[in-house]
Amino acid sequence: MSFSLGLSGRVRSNAIIKLTSEMIGRLASFALVLWAARQLGEADFGRYNYGLALGFVLAQLADLGFQVLLAREIATSGRAVKPLVSTALRLKLLLSLPVILLLLFVTAAWPLTLRLSLLALGLTLLLQTYLEFVAYIFRGEQRLIMEAQLLAGARLATAVIGIIVLALGGGLLELALAQLGSTLILAIWGLWWLRQAGWLDSLRSIVQPNRTQMAQTTRYLLVQAIPIGISIFLSIAYTRLAILILQYRLGEVAVAHFSAAYRLVEPAQILPASLVAAAFPAFTALLHQDPDQARHMGLRVSRLLALGGVGVATAFWLTASWLIPLLYGPLFHDSVPVLQWLGLSIIPAFINYSLTHYLIARGQQGIMGILTAVMLLLHAGLSWLLIPHWGVIGPTIAIIAAETTLLIGCLLTLTLTSPPKQAIQHSVW
Repeated sequence: MSFSLGLSGRVRSNAIIKLTSEMIGRLASFALVLWAARQLGEADFGRYNYGLALGFVLAQLADLGFQVLLAREIATSGRAVKPLVSTALRLKLLLSLPVILLLLFVTAAWPLTLRLSLLALGLTLLLQTYLEFVAYIFRGEQRLIMEAQLLAGARLATAVIGIIVLALGGGLLELALAQLGSTLILAIWGLWWLRQAGWLDSLRSIVQPNRTQMAQTTRYLLVQAIPIGISIFLSIAYTRLAILILQYRLGEVAVAHFSAAYRLVEPAQILPASLVAAAFPAFTALLHQDPDQARHMGLRVSRLLALGGVGVATAFWLTASWLIPLLYGPLFHDSVPVLQWLGLSIIPAFINYSLTHYLIARGQQGIMGILTAVMLLLHAGLSWLLIPHWGVIGPTIAIIAAETTLLIGCLLTLTLTSPPKQAIQHSVW
């Protein structure tokens, strides 16, 4: 069965573009991670991953689901929703302020040098959400070549700069500051690119908006985006929860061993991410035009992801014993069983990539939020209980249970419920 089986030409080509760009960008980022693991040592490498995890979770508060919502609205209504883009960007700028304050508060207890490192890493992740904001608008237009150039280029530039800084003898602080500086430049470039594409009229329109239009679009954005934003935040917190709990219970070395395995599993997400990035706007448009065809397309995508998940999980289980020492060295031997168990979680996780997007396309983001909350609580509770007995493997077992729970919940929702009737509110914009 080929990767493209049953998919339209546009979806297939967009998936290939996205997959290729993700492979390039992720390989560059992974090269930086491997280099950092060897140059920083176990403790600072653990702190580096802790800083990224902390920033990744908090930065999502500045998104609030806007980017996914914009992709959905653009897929169905095109340029008619242009006022939503400037309003969403305005709200995103406002929401960035409490994120910065939270970073300052959470890092207050760390020594000055480490605090500056964690702050720089957190702000880097916040700026990356602006790049993703731009990318999702092009995704809604099914112009994934633009998204690919933007995100892959950003990852390449950040990785190269980070590797150079470490090669010149820089430590954790220098690496964090270098990533912050490069990401700031790239975020400004991305917003300029968005304006050149005609989605932003001017900076003045952001600072001094039409009050009546702003009130209407803000109300619509908040009502539609908040459930998505809650789900995304909970999902992001879920992906980094193991690192935060391990840091609290076992310390930096445990974080380093878990992160070494997780950094191998995480790039595998480019497979479902690429396919769903191409399929989501097409599925959303079909849902409004031909629901039966949309349902058939959704089934094909989920089946492909299930097959891909089984293949990747099997590969990790069979290769973990020599892959970890080869990439990280003998000090990371404890990461071998972590990689094997994390690999098993890929099977339900791949399928969930498609199912959760179907819920958003159907306007059932509220149900998705409930399911994600259940998954997060299950992961947290099981991790807390299993770590004293299973050590660093404990969170991996919790992840498998949580992903399976989400899979069952999504399938039941999609099978037993109907999407709510959605009226396209052109009057809003």
